[in-house]
Amino acid sequence: MVRSELILIGYWRPQAGRGWTADDRWPSPEDFVDPSWDADERDQVVDYLGRGFVVRACMGFSPCRVCGRANGALELSDGKYVWPEGLKHYVEDHDVRLPEPFTSHVLAGVEAFETAGRDESWWRGFVG
Repeated sequence: MVRSELILIGYWRPQAGRGWTADDRWPSPEDFVDPSWDADERDQVVDYLGRGFVVRACMGFSPCRVCGRANGALELSDGKYVWPEGLKHYVEDHDVRLPEPFTSHVLAGVEAFETAGRDESWWRGFVG
């Protein structure tokens, strides 16, 4: 179910000098770098970020604020959070560790799917 207001995550401070004006109302990805983050947990978050629903497509790629590479043009969501497509790159390639409330949300969702029972009756009901 989609909330009436999605929570933004992974939108970063523009860097002056790349055609933008610096805006310190947004966080910087460098403030979240944590190379000691548990690799299995990070990989689950990376996988989750790549499986969001497309909410919006933008015209042109957003550059990575760390390395400058073209970093996606989509906004993705899970119905609660919304993030830029390139957030996966920050986590995977730059060791950006996202805030605990989001990480807990991701891990709880993964756990719920992994431990959910399986009801075969509905689908088997279509046998002719």
